Amino acid sequence: MREAAARLPKIAVFGVPSAAGASGPGTERAAFALREAGLLDALRGVGARIVNLSDLSLFPWRADPEHPQARNLALAACAARATADEMPRALAEGFTLLIGGDCSLVAGSVGGATRALGRAVGLVYLDADLDLNTPNTTPSGNLNGMAIAAALGRGAPELAEVVGIPALLPEHVAILGYRAVDPGERKPLLELALTRSADEVRASGGTRAATEALAAIDNDGGPLLVHLDVDVIDASELGAKAPLTPGAGLRWAELEALLVALLRTPRVVVLEVCEFNPALDPDGSSARKLVALVTKAVGARLSD
Repeated sequence: MREAAARLPKIAVFGVPSAAGASGPGTERAAFALREAGLLDALRGVGARIVNLSDLSLFPWRADPEHPQARNLALAACAARATADEMPRALAEGFTLLIGGDCSLVAGSVGGATRALGRAVGLVYLDADLDLNTPNTTPSGNLNGMAIAAALGRGAPELAEVVGIPALLPEHVAILGYRAVDPGERKPLLELALTRSADEVRASGGTRAATEALAAIDNDGGPLLVHLDVDVIDASELGAKAPLTPGAGLRWAELEALLVALLRTPRVVVLEVCEFNPALDPDGSSARKLVALVTKAVGARLSD
């Protein structure tokens, strides 16, 4: 039995308990909550051998009124740097599931993966927001709304240079499922490899949207990181996120088709799940739905 278990495909799992870049506290508890909802056992149930790397240090939210254009910058940069430092250990084990935390860790996760693999890593970003603001354009000052911009090397250097160089090139980024665009995001949006709104993903179907994203990211067929912000899901089906982005998000079935199609390609080496707030999920039902979603997508990958 031990020999059979050793032949199972490995999945490295670690959490980044950070709310430093968020609009308030809560996301720092997501990794714990999803584990409590049965995540690791569910992944074992679809044939994975779990390498549980546990969680990084706590990076809590603070109001930080002294820095209204880039709140908690030093702490968010520490979280991103710690994420980057953990990525080589995780990827050495195999496919990696990273549980945030808020979105501001992206410069660290993509930069750390690039450093670990020695190749440019592309990003497929499933999010209701574009996260392309900088401290000069942000309407909120929250760094999770600047996540992709920082990974592109733009904005506050403490976060944008967390791995020393820009973690991403614009032609290596595809955003799927967005439903909000801030004025300062309209120009950088045009530079990316592919963008599809929630309505466009719904019209084409998740499988086709995934195929388009994979084809559009021009990193010579290299590795990809899939980022899932839970607010890409329609608020009527998952409300454990604050603030909620207005508009019709993706339904569970639509997101499942998209995520399954993405994870089926061996190019995807990391799935990161961000912005889930367990404080807004008192009965644990949203956590269980997320566990089921991630398990279904990972299970489809392992069965191919």
